Amino acid sequence: MQNLDVIFKRLPKLMMGFILIAIGTNIMKASKLGLNSWGAFNEGLTVITGISFGRINQMIGIAVLIIAIFIKIYPGIGTILNMYFIGLFIDIVDSLTFIGIPVDMPTRLIYLFVGLFIFHLGGYMYMSCELGCGPRDSLMIGLIKITGKPVSYIRTIIEATVLVLGILLGGTFGIGTIVNTFLGGPLLGAIYKFFKFDPKKINQINLFSLNKQSA
Repeated sequence: MQNLDVIFKRLPKLMMGFILIAIGTNIMKASKLGLNSWGAFNEGLTVITGISFGRINQMIGIAVLIIAIFIKIYPGIGTILNMYFIGLFIDIVDSLTFIGIPVDMPTRLIYLFVGLFIFHLGGYMYMSCELGCGPRDSLMIGLIKITGKPVSYIRTIIEATVLVLGILLGGTFGIGTIVNTFLGGPLLGAIYKFFKFDPKKINQINLFSLNKQSA
């Protein structure tokens, strides 16, 4: 049961990563400078289909996860916890109202960049636990392993593609969306480099290997 011991030891770091993602998301949201690229895409699909934003977000998450599985990035316990706890923590942080609402553009821009940094720091934290990535991060890791390209390149390509599709579908966007799309990848790459984290070498404990061990 060695994997289970490792999972329990890494859970606090995993949860801290989720909390940082939630804080970063709420700070960026407070800037009111635009949805991220996936938000614009989800909104565009909502406009086209009439399905609620939350339901679309869930459906896209499942679809992206299936794609990731096809390129051999399998879900782990972290994937399951990601899909539940990040949304929960976002709501909790939002309800605490400690972030505040910026009123002038310079402060809103500071919120945007600080939020973006905290968001990606949280992303690094939970991914470095190697307990399974969320659907969108699983797709990113899979493409990094397949192509050998750096995270700054792959992340930007994914985000830009999703943004273009979102705009074509009628999703809204702003300066925050553009910053998120084209700065997020390089920022995440810089964080990986600082912590000497190589996503190409990530060896996740997935649900399938856990089942094999239990058997």
